Amino acid sequence: MENIIANILEIENNAKSRLAEAEKKRNRIIADAKAEQENMVAAKIREAEKRLGELDSEEKKKAEEKLAEIEKNKDDEIRRLDSVFDKERGKWEDDIFNAIISG
Repeated sequence: MENIIANILEIENNAKSRLAEAEKKRNRIIADAKAEQENMVAAKIREAEKRLGELDSEEKKKAEEKLAEIEKNKDDEIRRLDSVFDKERGKWEDDIFNAIISG
C-alpha cells in the first residue's frame, strides 16, 4: 500500500514538474513571439522612414528642378523684353513725344 501511495506521489510530482516546465516553455514562446513582433514593427518603421526620406529627397529635387526652370524662363522673358525695349525705344519715345505735342 505504501508503495502505491509513493508511486502516486511520484506521478503527481512528475506531473507538477512537467506542468511547471510547460508553463515556462509557454512563457518563453510568448516572450519570443512578442520580441519578434517588436522587431518586425521596428523594421517596418525603419523601412517606412527610409522610404519617406527617399520621397522627401525626390520631391526636393523635383522642386529645385522646377524652380530652376521657372528662373530660366523668367530670365529668358526679361532678356526678350529688354530686346523689345531696346528695339522699340526710339519709336516709343517719338510716339510719346508726338502725342504730347499734338495734344
